[in-house]
Amino acid sequence: MSRIPPALLYLTIYNPTLKPATLDPDDEDAEELAHILLHTAREHAVSRDRILRQVGLAKALVNFSEMFNAGVPCENVHSQARRMIMFSPEPNFWIHACYEVAKTPRSPPSANKSKDSSKGRPKGKDKGPSPRSDALYDYHDGTVHDEALKSHFKCGYENFKLLHGSFTSVLSTWGQEALELQLERFFTIWAWKWDIDDEDFGVHLGIPLHPLCDQLTPILEAFQSRLPQELMSFALIPPYVILPRNHRYPTALVRYVLSRIPPPPTPVARNGTSSSTTIPTTAVLPSKVSSPIPPTTITPAESVPNGASTLATNLLAMPTIPSMNLGLDVKSLKWGWPGYLTFGKSGAGSKPSTSPSTLATTLASVDPPGPPKVIANGGNDEGPKPDSGLSGKRRETLDVDTVSLLEAISTESIGSYTRAASPAPSGLSRSSQLGESTTQDISATISAANSGTSVVQGSGDTPQTNEALSASSVEAAVPEAVPRVLRSFLRSTVHLSRPDDPLATEKKRLLHLTQDECTIALVVDIEHSLDLAQLADDSVGLIEAILKVIEERKAKSRGQPIPSATKILQPKDKYIIAMDDYTTASSAGFPSRSEHLYGGQRLLRSDHDVLEVFSRGQNPQHWYIGKRGLGTSQDGHAIDGEAYMEVSRKETTLTDVDNELASVVKRFTEHLRRTV
Repeated sequence: MSRIPPALLYLTIYNPTLKPATLDPDDEDAEELAHILLHTAREHAVSRDRILRQVGLAKALVNFSEMFNAGVPCENVHSQARRMIMFSPEPNFWIHACYEVAKTPRSPPSANKSKDSSKGRPKGKDKGPSPRSDALYDYHDGTVHDEALKSHFKCGYENFKLLHGSFTSVLSTWGQEALELQLERFFTIWAWKWDIDDEDFGVHLGIPLHPLCDQLTPILEAFQSRLPQELMSFALIPPYVILPRNHRYPTALVRYVLSRIPPPPTPVARNGTSSSTTIPTTAVLPSKVSSPIPPTTITPAESVPNGASTLATNLLAMPTIPSMNLGLDVKSLKWGWPGYLTFGKSGAGSKPSTSPSTLATTLASVDPPGPPKVIANGGNDEGPKPDSGLSGKRRETLDVDTVSLLEAISTESIGSYTRAASPAPSGLSRSSQLGESTTQDISATISAANSGTSVVQGSGDTPQTNEALSASSVEAAVPEAVPRVLRSFLRSTVHLSRPDDPLATEKKRLLHLTQDECTIALVVDIEHSLDLAQLADDSVGLIEAILKVIEERKAKSRGQPIPSATKILQPKDKYIIAMDDYTTASSAGFPSRSEHLYGGQRLLRSDHDVLEVFSRGQNPQHWYIGKRGLGTSQDGHAIDGEAYMEVSRKETTLTDVDNELASVVKRFTEHLRRTV
């Protein structure tokens, strides 16, 4: 049976201290309704009584738990099919949600059992079909985790606070109605777009730091030292972040900038690949511009070669109609498409039909409207040879700079993100296609470029000039240095907490600039006197310095010897270390969703003072380790953090796993001491 993934049932935000604006003595629920600021559910229409029962249950659970442990309210409630979470981001404000765990429908009872049970039943008591019983499910308890839910709702609150301010500040400034409107606009979309079943364990631990952060951080700090002291900056190379050592901003700001970065460019198949969507290096075009297709231009389908059929398929994107012999009298029939949908016996008695292949070949002989093109004769000094299969029409090849064409068409440039034009690849150089007349053609092209005309190579050897200049031919013949394009920042407004009061927020201006998949973000005051043009140019220089370090590191890794096949095939240990809402993972990442990791995290964060958790699965037999505390710093203070590890080798023992975890934590601590 198909497995039904976990899903959100309802979400509500309430404040039990709010009072209604006008108290109606006839409405007993007016005061309870005034507490509810937001309610959204999977059902489109929910009754008022049901909403009050759901919110009342959450209030009762919190109040009942505080009776036994003052100051520590209830945060989670488990049942067989559901998980309930109560989270208080601010005093008197509560976020309550209910999730349904994953479930699998049970198989219905077999028909033989139902027949056997009905044999002993008297016929007189049979009053018709029995009512259909409710479907039974097998619930999967380990698909919804408390720590993941709490981390997710905490991130949602921080995102709302970044964009609109804290609940308390909005309520005191704009009133309850404005707060309800802001909550509805944000959380209604945010709550239902999260796929709880499609998230790795390391996502809710924090934002990953760049693997070369120790080399890139000094470059970023040198850039920040030239800025005013109140400015904050950081760099992003999705999904990684590069931070200065003493950063003063929340992780919600980094996540917000990550969500605003333009997507990476779509990978394009290069020349020489077998992809059917790749634009070919050379396109087949006629040597002369022919007149429009006359209605009497008909070519028998039998005379069309295979190459023309392939061309028709590429141009018209439709299959070739096979030849048919229906034995019909087509003279008495009137078709709506004369000349193209004619059927009859192959031979005399009817006009020769034109297949789509012939139509495509005829269309290929007409140049589309537009600027003149630079056309070469394909390296044949004697001119193109006529093709007998195309009624004597002559074809030749056209040089197409595929890379520049695709980059010009693409829409990957958003806002300030602009890519410089790529040089023409060596495989498209004219010297490899024009044969002995290469030198003369290039000289003619350069002279024509200086005079403002373009060169059109016809069927002969004499170059012809045209009024319009082809930019692609000039760029291929005369490469010039492309000047740096002026950049500009993308701007938005954010709300950041004050150091003395976390609930009081103030507006700031967020500026970020993206180039070559690297983003520089700056946080400035709303009213500032900075030279943004110069600041953008300095940010581009910072991006180039960062990318240069990354390229040098990649070049060194390419020069390393290739490991043996045994080492390549051996399962690699994976680890992730979380500290201050940022993570450092192994080179292979940490794409794990094991329930053992979530269970170990729950024990480490409980009140039982657990420092290490070791567990092993059955299928597969992997080791899962969790550790709280990363040692001590140079000044003797404890380093708060968590380390998780997954060992895939079956032959490892508990002692081996403990040694592996200790070595990973030791390397991280030594590296942290060197960089601090």
